[in-house]
Amino acid sequence: MKKENSSERKGKGLGVIRFTFYSSAILLNGVVVLCMLLGKAACYVDPSNHILPSYLGLAFPYVLLANTAFLLFWIARKKIYFLIPLIAFVICYSETRRTFSIGHDHKATGDTLSVTSYNVQMFQFFAPKEKNKTLEHILNCGSDIVCVQEFGHSTRKGYLSQKDITDTLLTQYPYCAVYENQLTWNAKIGVAILSKHPIVKKGIIDYESEHNSAIYADIVFKGDTIRVFDCHFESNKLTEEEKATLRKIKAISKDDANSVVNSVSTKMSSSYKLRARQAEVVNNLVKQTKYPIILCGDFNDVPVSYTYHTVLGEELVDSFAECGSGYGYTYNGKLFHFRIDHIMHSKEMKALQFRIGKERNSDHYPISCKIVL
Repeated sequence: MKKENSSERKGKGLGVIRFTFYSSAILLNGVVVLCMLLGKAACYVDPSNHILPSYLGLAFPYVLLANTAFLLFWIARKKIYFLIPLIAFVICYSETRRTFSIGHDHKATGDTLSVTSYNVQMFQFFAPKEKNKTLEHILNCGSDIVCVQEFGHSTRKGYLSQKDITDTLLTQYPYCAVYENQLTWNAKIGVAILSKHPIVKKGIIDYESEHNSAIYADIVFKGDTIRVFDCHFESNKLTEEEKATLRKIKAISKDDANSVVNSVSTKMSSSYKLRARQAEVVNNLVKQTKYPIILCGDFNDVPVSYTYHTVLGEELVDSFAECGSGYGYTYNGKLFHFRIDHIMHSKEMKALQFRIGKERNSDHYPISCKIVL
């Protein structure tokens, strides 16, 4: 019986290591692909029935990056396994494009409306009211229509009041639709549509929420009527303390970490379900509207979500996916960099020059684009 020499034993050892390495890589890539597919399912699965896809929809940008890394890895290794991540990208093409847009500015002819949407974090009414930077930005943005979320003011003397806000904004926007409800004993919060063009009808969208709200306004622009929706869907209600703890979760005890994770998960699960019902109400109104539509808002949800997909429906187009570029996150909180602010429009319109501002006066960046009718 022939004995194996050292080189043969070494070769077999390397073969086992190589087999184990590639088998593990294939398995991990499979897990990433599964997460991508479950994330895609978030667009279609009601969070009231199954919540896991909603969480993976939130994590979709990071899963995409992991899948991209595997694609490049397999190509560099010249392995046919590159088909695994590639097929996942093909299946999730729509969700990928809405997350990382490769759109670009294009030319279009027709009457053009400039639109801005901005969660103003209540104009920081708790700060000195002189030279409010958020108000200044809105006045100087030059848009025909501005949709504001967290349109808020204080009811205490010496702080920014509703009159301070409206008197300032009316100098540029003589037409407005505003709805506010009580947030605390000394503050109100709501949404507003500001317009340089006449508003002929306005209304409140009735959906379940304690503090969040939505409205619409019919605006006449060059003889045509356009319905503008301004939506602020349910927030996750995470406290600043919870957000700070999540950022340093590795440094705290296991019990504290579990407590925070359970608290955050409970809040997010409840909010996902409530946003789903709110989105359905808005989508039904969109379907019933006979006018061209521009819909803006802080959805508190990402493009790979049931809320976003429900509002978008078959009737609307996401202006960022159409002509934005890159990742385009709009929430500027530490750790939480997501695109949760959106401008949508009817399919017969075109969007141009989607922009995300870099002002840090709020915890959201303002977004704007031009809509060609």
